[in-house]
Amino acid sequence: MQRNFDLVVTILGAFRDAEASVLSGRDVTAAVQELDIDDATPEAVNHHLELLADAGLAKKLTESTTGQDAMWRITWKGYDALEQDEEDEEDDLDLDD
Repeated sequence: MQRNFDLVVTILGAFRDAEASVLSGRDVTAAVQELDIDDATPEAVNHHLELLADAGLAKKLTESTTGQDAMWRITWKGYDALEQDEEDEEDDLDLDD
């Protein structure tokens, strides 16, 4: 499965925008699917959550038999990465002026 950077950023945004500090894989998938992100299947979201954990951007708090039941949270590094992406987008907009 290919890494999808748009999906990564969308998942981080779902954590940031959530009312709760911890989300299940199912909650993350639902938030991503509401935004009509291409290929946002539960399997793809779970894979990208694991990639985020590998990079230190998200943390898995519980183990489960299915990834959808595991509980996750964003890390400090995840917030920093999300802010950096937003700053990069703002810089791109400034160049278009």
